[in-house]
Amino acid sequence: MRKIFYLAPVLFALALLLVSCTGWTDTETTPATTTAATTEATTTVPPVTTAPSPYEGIDRRPSTSFQTTVFAYKNDNVLLKISRPVEWEIIREEEGFAILRDGVRIGSLCGGNAGDTAGFSVLESKTLTVGDIRVTKYIEKGSGEGELRFRYVYKYPSNGYMRAVTLTADYREVDETLENRLYKNLFTEEKFESDTLGVLNGYFENRADTPSVLILGNSFIGTSKIGNILKEMLKNGEKDCTVTAYSRGYARVGTYVNDSSVMACIRAGLYTAVFICGFYGEDEIENLGVLKAACDASGTALVIFPAHNEGASIVQRAMATYPSLLCLNWKAELDGLIADGVDRWSLCIDDAHLHSTPLAGYVGAHMIYRALWGEMPFNPVSNTLGQDYLDSILGEYAYAGDAKVYDALPITYLD
Repeated sequence: MRKIFYLAPVLFALALLLVSCTGWTDTETTPATTTAATTEATTTVPPVTTAPSPYEGIDRRPSTSFQTTVFAYKNDNVLLKISRPVEWEIIREEEGFAILRDGVRIGSLCGGNAGDTAGFSVLESKTLTVGDIRVTKYIEKGSGEGELRFRYVYKYPSNGYMRAVTLTADYREVDETLENRLYKNLFTEEKFESDTLGVLNGYFENRADTPSVLILGNSFIGTSKIGNILKEMLKNGEKDCTVTAYSRGYARVGTYVNDSSVMACIRAGLYTAVFICGFYGEDEIENLGVLKAACDASGTALVIFPAHNEGASIVQRAMATYPSLLCLNWKAELDGLIADGVDRWSLCIDDAHLHSTPLAGYVGAHMIYRALWGEMPFNPVSNTLGQDYLDSILGEYAYAGDAKVYDALPITYLD
């Protein structure tokens, strides 16, 4: 009896074990297969996040003080202006220029495209159009340890050619502020000086009728409120002169040449001077000739007056084609103020076209006033903008404005 007593529990345990094993095999087949498949997929396709970022942990030296550097090809009439740190020293080499900081080479600059791109792979690139300039920003990695750099390629039209300028700099030497400045805070400008004080005064002296001004342009005329500001200047200065300003979206020179009503008024001599904007293509040079003929027929002064987003090369071509016409370069004046330290966004609206603000309109009105009357509009304005605000942004410009001041920067020639 004792042997049977001990054998029964053993048999019972074996039976339970067989039942349990059979149960697990039936119920866990699918999860086991899924687990194996998941493990295989994870093994064959490594997660992208495991690769270390090439920018991770790199300290970038801050830049807080900047200056404008002017570049040009010899005999070109268009200048390229770039904002760069005052700590940067640009030294001519056998081919191009070296960029030094604290005596250490940190980059280079040259006319044309950089010749050392073969040793670098592009990690990131972005392209932007700023006025006449098409700029591409690259972040590149070299084959050596720690070789990470920015490369900026600037392309712009001048003297019938598409010019290129390339700037490279060690990634560690370009913080976020400088990265954006080298990408966005740049512009072209005609290489000429123009003393415009009183240049139109002869058209307004000793007239039997009341002098009148006509400003023709696109939406930049409207957003800048240049017409209203000029009217207030003239009233405050006790000048007997009327102002008419037309603002039409996307207007060019041809827009007004093809407007029979506007052209009839010009031919009839209703205006003493016409200020024309809208130089956005080669066709506008021919249209300018038609407008000039109408002004010549009535003894009306015609003035080239480019808005801030117009092409410097087209304006230059128009001036070369009709050298007898005066150019009050509103665009260049605004660019000059920005180069002199005025915040771009006080002169430009942050929209798709960078429309001009009323502060930019004040600058344009100031240019017209001093060209007409040979004096500064000393009396303060208050309707559109307050004089205190103007002076806080523009400093002494209201009292000593002169385009020649902004053409005085030294030029670094690329060839």
